[in-house]
Amino acid sequence: MRFRVQYVSALLCLLFSLQVSAMVDVVIDTHAAHAVVDALQNANLTMADAERIAHLPANQGPIRKLHEFKINVTENDLAHALYAAAHGQKVTRREEAAFLLDWIKPKLASANEVLAKIDADPAGFQDAIRKRIAAYTLPDTDVKLSGYVVAVGDGGGYAFGSTDFYLNLVMTDDFAMARSVTTHEMYHAVQGAYTDARVPHGQDEDASTACRAVRRMFDDVYREGSAVEVADVSLMAQFKSPNSLRQKTDMDDGARHMGMSAALLEMSVVALEAKPAVAYDDVYEVGFFGHAILYNISYAMARAIAQADGPGGLARFLNRPAYEFIQRYTELPSYGQDDQHPRLGLHTIAALKAQAKGCP
Repeated sequence: MRFRVQYVSALLCLLFSLQVSAMVDVVIDTHAAHAVVDALQNANLTMADAERIAHLPANQGPIRKLHEFKINVTENDLAHALYAAAHGQKVTRREEAAFLLDWIKPKLASANEVLAKIDADPAGFQDAIRKRIAAYTLPDTDVKLSGYVVAVGDGGGYAFGSTDFYLNLVMTDDFAMARSVTTHEMYHAVQGAYTDARVPHGQDEDASTACRAVRRMFDDVYREGSAVEVADVSLMAQFKSPNSLRQKTDMDDGARHMGMSAALLEMSVVALEAKPAVAYDDVYEVGFFGHAILYNISYAMARAIAQADGPGGLARFLNRPAYEFIQRYTELPSYGQDDQHPRLGLHTIAALKAQAKGCP
């Protein structure tokens, strides 16, 4: 594997190229995060400058993420929130408060520290990520990824099913966590390049609403579980900030209650197949937001597959229907043998079989 590191227009760029037949080019842009952090320290910030920062391409990611949280924010809301925060003014509108600038303002020193470490040694930042991603990537991968470091809004890191990904310094406030989240979201971007390939032939718009909803849930289970495995849970031993330690606590607690996570997956399938069905977004919020209980069983499956079949064995599900990922978990010798490999519920197993047959 061969990597190139370049700087373009004063933005941090990491260009990854995999030898043999695989090619993954990645550009990580820190400009938007720098612009927000600098603006929050500028008591002379003008509204025109705030509007320019709000309209940066990278800041469209946090706006889109807040839309997922059902908060209908705009660039204008971000500009007003940024101007107010820079001038020590309190915002009262929900749409302006949603950018959480009052959260990051007391942590500007740690945000600057993370940015400085990334900017000072881009090769060092990407080396461990490069090795980890390479091990879990198909040899024929040829994809261009765009990563953005931002400093507004909710969520520590996220992707939207495409080849873009975001690292948010509001929630990701130490360097070890930044590396972990970047790896996690970068792998989501790799997965995004194969999204269409994971839809079983003949099961697109011809499939029933319940079938599509369960398939989507299984795909989210595959994507999140695999990304947690690739991000390398062992990095959590280096976490130091309150936000990162909360994530570690959630992971430790999830490991102690893995059966509850499997039960929630079962209840999610039941809810999606009910008549009338529970809306997908409502089911997803319960499982993957907040303490993200469904991450636990998702990660348990990915970890078990990687331990049994190696990283390459997990990589093969990049372009396979997600039910095969879950089905493989149920085939492992470790399945159901202890509390870290819980058995799945009857409705989940029935849904797997229905997906394999081509559900109506």
